[in-house]
Amino acid sequence: MKFNESKLEAAIIALLGEQGFPHLTGASIERAPDDVLIEADLRAFLHVRYSDAGMTANEIESVIARLKGLSSGDLYESNKTFCRWL
Repeated sequence: MKFNESKLEAAIIALLGEQGFPHLTGASIERAPDDVLIEADLRAFLHVRYSDAGMTANEIESVIARLKGLSSGDLYESNKTFCRWL
């Protein structure tokens, strides 16, 4: 049996599902079709994760603005910048 990209993707989806990560198609996620950043989820995560540290709503919006400001014209440089931030 030949193992191709489709079968690999299905195997990874199944493995992640077994570990409690649900599979969602892009169409089912509430966002503009050309947005890659899921702002509502990121906002909620940052609020929960960093509320004990006192992260404010303005700081969360600043993080989102910086991410949205990364250039889509040079993905290599934008990815390098993101990795440095991370």
